[in-house]
Amino acid sequence: MQQTDPASSTRSRAPVIVIWSAILSLAGALAVILSGYGYQWGWWGLGVGFRILIPYGTILAVLGGATSIIVYLRMKSKVTTKSSYAFIGLAVALLAASNFGYWFMEVKKGYPPIHDISTDTVNPPEFKAIVPLRADAPNPAEYPREEDVSAAQEAFYGNIETHHTSHSYNQAYNRALETAREMPWQIVSESREEGCIEAYHKLPWFGFIDDIVIRLDTTEDGAKVDMRSKSRVGRSDLGVNAKRIHQYFEEYKNR
Repeated sequence: MQQTDPASSTRSRAPVIVIWSAILSLAGALAVILSGYGYQWGWWGLGVGFRILIPYGTILAVLGGATSIIVYLRMKSKVTTKSSYAFIGLAVALLAASNFGYWFMEVKKGYPPIHDISTDTVNPPEFKAIVPLRADAPNPAEYPREEDVSAAQEAFYGNIETHHTSHSYNQAYNRALETAREMPWQIVSESREEGCIEAYHKLPWFGFIDDIVIRLDTTEDGAKVDMRSKSRVGRSDLGVNAKRIHQYFEEYKNR
């Protein structure tokens, strides 16, 4: 009676596992990438994009990573093309799955369901020149006057506040404009007379656009700078607008 060599059987199955690990890993990575760019390019809506990202893209990436681990552990003693493919598949799968991990950790931070952050919530800077550009945006240009919005900002982003400087108005404006130009933004308008700078920031991947307005005014001791950053789409910005304001003023102060 002819017996089957277990080692031979393993070798025959290995190429199949390698192929499937590569397919699943690449499919997961492709789903993660296209979930955002497909929305940005108008292929599907935001809801579809998120469903492609989570759970489909993440599940494919995890499955691809699991099969890649199996292949790599079986062949790690041999430096072969198959083991190299398995390692690459594992790396691709982990990269795709890490995206889910990042967003999961961001959500776990408990960001409030707000998307309009201002250093001055009583008299926030107003969008003017940028209003026509966001005419179709789900979130209106006006600042939400509901008390829970400013209260949520105060509770979670209590360190978002007006920047006061001893510089003259012109010095402060020059510094504000130079800093804005160095940010990854598109400047829409600038007016020294009105003390206003408007811009928008198009984020990569999903292509979300956030609008920015910077307002300057004189004070007894020099000048003050206020900033407002608002998302065109979405209920919660996961802290993006607050981070943008912090980053801007950090760059402003370091000039």
